[in-house]
Amino acid sequence: MCAINGSISLLQQYYQEFIPAGTELIYPSDCGAVLLGRKTYEQYPKEVESLLKRGQKLIVASRQNMEALSGVIRIKGDLPLALKKVQAQLKCNIWIAGGPSIINQLTSVNSVDEIRLTTVPVQLGGGKPLFDTDLKAPNVSLTEVQQYGGLTHSVWQKK
Repeated sequence: MCAINGSISLLQQYYQEFIPAGTELIYPSDCGAVLLGRKTYEQYPKEVESLLKRGQKLIVASRQNMEALSGVIRIKGDLPLALKKVQAQLKCNIWIAGGPSIINQLTSVNSVDEIRLTTVPVQLGGGKPLFDTDLKAPNVSLTEVQQYGGLTHSVWQKK
């Protein structure tokens, strides 16, 4: 869940406090590309530049025209189909770091092989849920659970 305005700043604060060497949970090393939603891309320019400097390929899902940094791939339309085409082109794992719209478009049609979910036990007072309960739930099974201080990190594999 993120704040109503889409901000994840409170969640980032808890990552820093609770996860020793927690960058693996924030930036998985086994992914050669990152898919972001337009709002995430626009809201976190420093993080975007950091990913590009690390050699990550960036994909931004947006129905709107937008200014993009050099090397950023923009996809639109049927997200699962567009992402499948880009993944075939890039030949690498893609980390999806988007909000509920991106997540629900992909998980509700079982297009995600693995979900790495970190649960932060913080009362935000409101926000946007990650999964839309009106859509089909992903067909996954729990394969791993770890605790980092007050955080729980779980890994779910597609069945």
